[in-house]
Amino acid sequence: MLQIQKFETLDQLKKAIQLLKNDSYYFLGEFLREIDEKNDELMVVLTLDWKETILTCVHSNQEELPKISDIFYAAELFENEIYDFYWKTTTWTNNHILRLHNYPKNYFPKRVLGKAMVEEKQEYIFTKIDFEWVTKVQVWPIHAGIIPPGHFRFTVDWEDTLNLDIQNGWVHRWVENYFTKEKDLQKLLQASSEIAGDSKIATSLSFAKLIEKSANIKVSENTKLERIIALELERIYNHLWTIWAIINDVWQWYILNWFLEIREEFLKLNKKVFNDRLLSWVINFGKNNVSLDEKKTKKILKTIKKIEDRFLNLLNISISSTWIYDRLSTTWIVTEETALTHSALWLAAKASGIKQDYREFDEYYTKFDLSPKITLWENWDCFDRFNVRAEEVKESFEIIKKAIKKLDFDKKEEKNKEIKLKDWYFVSRTEGHRWENMQMIYVENWEIKYYKFKDPSFVNWTLLEYAVLNNIIADFPVCNKSFDLSYSGFDV
Repeated sequence: MLQIQKFETLDQLKKAIQLLKNDSYYFLGEFLREIDEKNDELMVVLTLDWKETILTCVHSNQEELPKISDIFYAAELFENEIYDFYWKTTTWTNNHILRLHNYPKNYFPKRVLGKAMVEEKQEYIFTKIDFEWVTKVQVWPIHAGIIPPGHFRFTVDWEDTLNLDIQNGWVHRWVENYFTKEKDLQKLLQASSEIAGDSKIATSLSFAKLIEKSANIKVSENTKLERIIALELERIYNHLWTIWAIINDVWQWYILNWFLEIREEFLKLNKKVFNDRLLSWVINFGKNNVSLDEKKTKKILKTIKKIEDRFLNLLNISISSTWIYDRLSTTWIVTEETALTHSALWLAAKASGIKQDYREFDEYYTKFDLSPKITLWENWDCFDRFNVRAEEVKESFEIIKKAIKKLDFDKKEEKNKEIKLKDWYFVSRTEGHRWENMQMIYVENWEIKYYKFKDPSFVNWTLLEYAVLNNIIADFPVCNKSFDLSYSGFDV
């Protein structure tokens, strides 16, 4: 149940946040909503036992914002985003510029009202370590692979990495602006599935939940189960790809393509049962665009039965390989303290000994007793992150098999009715393969006036800057794969 707490002053808001942190609340995000040319609303989202609380305060857009990162360090990225995109006077220093490096200094792309333009460039500020024996190695935004751009600047002392600066934000797609301008909800649902191309189910389901909450649309048990199955299939094929990529980067080619072959089996399965290899356009409001029948579910179970033993055998070969273990263990460590400080999400948290899985509390999973078994790892390294993925694939197999048993093929689905949104704040969260996909809307006069998307990569990218310390650059590719962070999820 979403709780809203409104405050008259920003000082009252900050004091309340401190009290809630003392009560073990967890930080989810800090956002700004533009109300008119003179006023904004600051919103801080916290959670306890995975029940969300939004603390808000309407204030003048000339008023200085409090430094929430004094309380939750992870809020620094959100504060920098607010500064860069919304033209806010701040009491803190902007260390990580998120917007494109060649925007004019006072151009604020997410502020619709009262924009300012000044033809003066603002450069990205990198960490300075100036010793004559120190070398800087730059990986430029244009990547050799077909992926979105990101810039990495390593500072090394011989082979040891002293510092890593990560500069994202090279591509801004105006996603959040688009969601407040487009009035066709079907177009918005389709757009939500394309925010991060490998998370089509997670992102579209999260948006569908928002609209269903706002319009009070009832979702049948069969529809929920079908969504769970699609979401777990998406998790499986993504984890198999990352496991393949990790093994590729440690040069164990004798088992490499077996994982790729297994992944291809699941992509073919997706096409057969949901009409698309990457699960596009499966979700709709109230009722899915593609339904499962007895014939399709038999195909799913047959594929899992065919693949499960092969996957376990390959996994045993991989984790018993001294070469793989030597390359992954004690490499790029993220301690539990670092993960907690940065409000790390999902895999980075589990591999650092922190119990996190939103499926434990998601009413879709709890209703059908499908919450996953969670295995925690406490060495905090690449090998643990590899194992977290492997365990999740095994757990997804079990969840799908249980979900199929609960489907009722004789039950008829009702047609979707006309959608009328209710005015208020709405938050939805979905456990994708990168962990929690969070979306938030504010509805006024039956229209979406504010939309916010948060991919777990937004906070998890910062963890790489800590994990790299005292490691060699040559390990960067495999360690980067072990986190599997999204450029698209960051650049919205």
